[in-house]
Amino acid sequence: MEPVSNTDRLVLLLRRKLEERAKSAGASRSSARSGQGVVTGRSAVRALAAAKGVDERQVRRAVIQSILADQLGPELMNDAKFQQIVSRVNDAITEDQRASSLLSRLIQDLREGR
Repeated sequence: MEPVSNTDRLVLLLRRKLEERAKSAGASRSSARSGQGVVTGRSAVRALAAAKGVDERQVRRAVIQSILADQLGPELMNDAKFQQIVSRVNDAITEDQRASSLLSRLIQDLREGR
């Protein structure tokens, strides 16, 4: 069994905090998950990755944002605190050489259409 990395701990803590916040705010996940005006998911990230001239940093952030929104609910995407969390997770992944390498490979695969 692999030890839990700081990045894993951060993601778990963020998930817990955001879920608590969503519950306390009375957010309705069912209406937000029905796709009412929120663009998330693989297709949006693939389109961004395929676009010419898009910096890898932007794609990295989009991938992280998409994963967090998928796990925590897309209704949080327009929340400023959620965007701060996306930035922190991005920074944590960038600092972890192994995680950063995996994310770069994922982006390369997206750009190649895999």
